[in-house]
Amino acid sequence: RDGFLRIGALVTETQLEESAAVAERYPILLDTARVIADPLVRNRATVCGNIAHGDPANDHPATMLALRARVVATGPDGERTIDIDDFFHGLFMTALGEDEILTEIQVPVPPAGSGGAYVKLERKVGDYAVAGVAVQLTLDGEGKVTQAGVGLTNLGFAPIRATAAEETLLGADFVPAGGLRGAIERVRDAITKAPGADEVIAAAAQAAADMTEPVEDRRGTVENKTNKASVHTSRAIRQALARAGAGG
Repeated sequence: RDGFLRIGALVTETQLEESAAVAERYPILLDTARVIADPLVRNRATVCGNIAHGDPANDHPATMLALRARVVATGPDGERTIDIDDFFHGLFMTALGEDEILTEIQVPVPPAGSGGAYVKLERKVGDYAVAGVAVQLTLDGEGKVTQAGVGLTNLGFAPIRATAAEETLLGADFVPAGGLRGAIERVRDAITKAPGADEVIAAAAQAAADMTEPVEDRRGTVENKTNKASVHTSRAIRQALARAGAGG
């Protein structure tokens, strides 16, 4: 509605995962919902709750940063809309007031030629991420990146929008002459073989890793997590490009 996918306060992860409309336009959201905990949790846990908690280890914050979402906070004085970039203030700290609750997430409808992916490394199925990366890209008719969003999970004291990686990707040309026409298989193959594609992806992945502030814990050392941030950013970029080249 009005150019946004609106996710209400009671929408569960399972409902998001099973939505045909979400599957068609926002595969990155399906990627995210499917790796949260287990089916029993997803049947009850809400998408808005995942955001409102303010936990940098939760999965949806990075995805919403990549998608340039906004949230609606409701309290005694009415509603106010908050850009997702302004929502996370630190570890379990958000822009919500003490008398407010999060009642809706608004996700912009992606333009034609868009694709996104969420890639997560976890020690076991359903665990919090060692590192997670969300990438949302839009390509024009000739394969040039016109919009880029990159979000990082559990790699700092708050969810991270990797602006340096976004800047590296913007304007990059990933498809050789011939544009996005042709069979899906040809497009996906061509994307990663475009001149300079590997170098741009590697630079963006390193730029994302450079923005992380991981801490050592039982999930890994700082060095290991930083390396995983780079590796998984590269993987998420390639998957997002493939989906964008295939029409989303």
